[in-house]
Amino acid sequence: MGLPLYNSSALSDSKVPDIQAGYEKGMSSATAALAGANFIHHSAGMLESLLTVAYEQYVIDDDINGSVMRMVRGIEVTDETLAVDVIHDVCTGEGHFLGHPQTLSLMNSDYYYPHTADRNTRDNWELAGALDMRERAKRRARELLNTQWPTHLSDDVDARLRAEFEILLPREVMKPRIKAAAE
Repeated sequence: MGLPLYNSSALSDSKVPDIQAGYEKGMSSATAALAGANFIHHSAGMLESLLTVAYEQYVIDDDINGSVMRMVRGIEVTDETLAVDVIHDVCTGEGHFLGHPQTLSLMNSDYYYPHTADRNTRDNWELAGALDMRERAKRRARELLNTQWPTHLSDDVDARLRAEFEILLPREVMKPRIKAAAE
């Protein structure tokens, strides 16, 4: 085990969550992670050389970071993963891997399923509103902001922080009101 490596990555000069932001963030994140960075700072939400934050970019970057983390994990090569017996079963059986139990099992552990990228057919994408990734991410960010409330601070700790730093905004005002994602 070496020394921890900290660096900033996923930086973009783009002013909005667009193709430029995606390729700059994806390439720099993958490069930093594959070079061995243990902690990649500024890897989510940032745009315009750290001058701008966009909530939808946080959602998109979560997908990018998930894919990079899966890439860094690498491909395990063992007798079990080489699966010579599975290859034999498939070649002398149904002739495809899609229904094999090992394939189904590995699809849940070896593949990263992005939550914002679209995997539908064009017809289904159009039926769902023909939204691009930025719009899907914007809607997801809005949904999260309207429905999630951090629970990592107890009421007691929150009260002590409010007293210590004279926080006047009532906690109840900060809590989201549950709203529909389309609002």
